[in-house]
Amino acid sequence: MKDLFRPTGIQRMSAGGNALEADHLAKETLVHLQDHTGTFVSLLGTPSDLEPLFYGHCITEGLRIPEIKELSITSTLEGGYYVRSQEHLVERTETSAPQRIVTTSCGACDAPGLDDLIEGLPLFSGDFQVVNLDMLALGFEQMKSQQLGFSATGGMHGAAIHTAPGGIVHLAEDIGRHNAVDKVVGMNWMANDSTSDQILFLSGRCGWDIVAKAARAGIGTIACVGACSTLAADTARSLHMRIFSFVKRNTCVAIGRIEPPADGKP
Repeated sequence: MKDLFRPTGIQRMSAGGNALEADHLAKETLVHLQDHTGTFVSLLGTPSDLEPLFYGHCITEGLRIPEIKELSITSTLEGGYYVRSQEHLVERTETSAPQRIVTTSCGACDAPGLDDLIEGLPLFSGDFQVVNLDMLALGFEQMKSQQLGFSATGGMHGAAIHTAPGGIVHLAEDIGRHNAVDKVVGMNWMANDSTSDQILFLSGRCGWDIVAKAARAGIGTIACVGACSTLAADTARSLHMRIFSFVKRNTCVAIGRIEPPADGKP
């Protein structure tokens, strides 16, 4: 809780006048992920669940996962954090792109088409759990009840792992939706949970970037309360994945392999 938000002085404006109050704002700071050669990425995010964030980012971005599960976490004078593995995880050359701060909503801006976007992404070959609207609605109700950061601030994204027998088994929050996904994937990996028949729940929309992260994590189903983009839909179909978007109690938009096809194709 203490790493999700902070009381901050504000002026509350209303028709009756202004009042000085304290409000909870979502924490946002620089988080530097490092291997023993230095920083390989700097993220703007919420400084909670930093160990799962590190492992999940490695998984969802296709980097090597540390064999030695020991990370050091230190704070900076400016309020940021260094999360460091002693192993060599990222290959660097003199022509490598410089280390950058990740702030964009999609990491695929330089790719010209779908074939280039999905090159190297694995096809999903696991099991699909049976999905119905009641299960999705109950899952999102359970997820919302656990989103303490959003409840306090109204400004945090949530991501969760759902299983048919257990409902929501892992949940993470962050000011950034990518970070929330990385964190919950890291939690799942640290718990040694199988991803075969899991569902990734999202508190917002689903774009191509989240589908790519789920594919690298071995998760074949995504459910979200918001919209699904065209690239997300096309990528899900190409990778034999599925997306349930705009989930409500009595309706949703389904993309991909909703039922096992007779001809074996999505």
